[in-house]
Amino acid sequence: MKKILIIAFIFFFLNSSSFAIEEVVLDVKEDNNNFTDYLSGVYYGNITENVSPVLKVLSQKGITFDNSPINSVKLSLLYENRMNFIKQSHYNPSFNFDFSILEPAINVKFNENKSDAMFDINLLRELPGYSNDFTEKINRFYVGHSINEHQKIYFGQASRLPVSYNGALTTMQQEFILKSQLGRTFGNVMSIGIRNQGTYKYLDYDIGFYDSTRYMKDFGKGTDFSGYVMFKPFENIKEKYGKLNIGGGYNLGENDFSYSQYSLFSGYDYKNIHIKAEYANADGYNAVVPSNNHADGFYSAVSYDVLSNLSFTARYDVLNPNKSFSHDNITEYTLGATYKPYKNMKIMINYIFKDVDNQRNSNMILFATRFFI
Repeated sequence: MKKILIIAFIFFFLNSSSFAIEEVVLDVKEDNNNFTDYLSGVYYGNITENVSPVLKVLSQKGITFDNSPINSVKLSLLYENRMNFIKQSHYNPSFNFDFSILEPAINVKFNENKSDAMFDINLLRELPGYSNDFTEKINRFYVGHSINEHQKIYFGQASRLPVSYNGALTTMQQEFILKSQLGRTFGNVMSIGIRNQGTYKYLDYDIGFYDSTRYMKDFGKGTDFSGYVMFKPFENIKEKYGKLNIGGGYNLGENDFSYSQYSLFSGYDYKNIHIKAEYANADGYNAVVPSNNHADGFYSAVSYDVLSNLSFTARYDVLNPNKSFSHDNITEYTLGATYKPYKNMKIMINYIFKDVDNQRNSNMILFATRFFI
């Protein structure tokens, strides 16, 4: 608890008025160029502006108002369906089809576009160990304000906590159908609190303090700190040498038990090639399924853009769910392809070979269709 209070003091001191810069309006971005872009809720673009007034609310800027306290209102929808084929050794194969995401959202901008409020909900979410009522299906529910051209502060539940790079990614940002094991085991979580997002030329960061509840399940059991910093050393020379990202995050808190974890990430993009690697270590973790186990995980992934709308991917992914036991690793090898017929639509196929120590191996073929308007 003392560590959290010390970090909180430093955080709010650095964001006091003595560090303020002249405020400007932040424009919506179509592409995810910064680590913190997962908070914007904008994936790959939307309906163009040249539509009827009825559909204009779904355009990038939504319906705009002049001489009004409200500057704009925008609606959006994220959708995903999956087909899964799974074959485990010595067992008959299984096949299932499901609609996994149906996520409507509304975003309202006001105060000369310096502030906004957002609400979105995944109507199809079902979490293990949760009652799956209305509150647990909520994704984002926040009020945000742009402090200056580089910083924005959020109050409420503003997307996933930056416990790890992979865990914080939005659905449309993912290169694979499934997040990495460390991403979906440690980092795929949401909580209510206050967070500050910053985007600079050579640095992005996301720092926040939260109630340690996850998906609004139980409030008041403890506090949580989550912070992430991403360095961009090649930003001034990326056109010639490519884009290099090096970063890491730290999560500390208490719920029914104390937990802490850290992650280290590196990523490199050069022309058509994209390489990523991440390591995470948890001394207990407060995730969808919490655990006080000492666990760690690592993945490395590469993707190659064959065409502007077609890419092939590969990933090596290993998780040790409990370091107190030997021969307990879960290793996944994934090969995949992603086709984007439109900027805001993905058709994906992944083959996964899953190797579990001292258990039967399995083969999975996953298909997914995702679109965002």
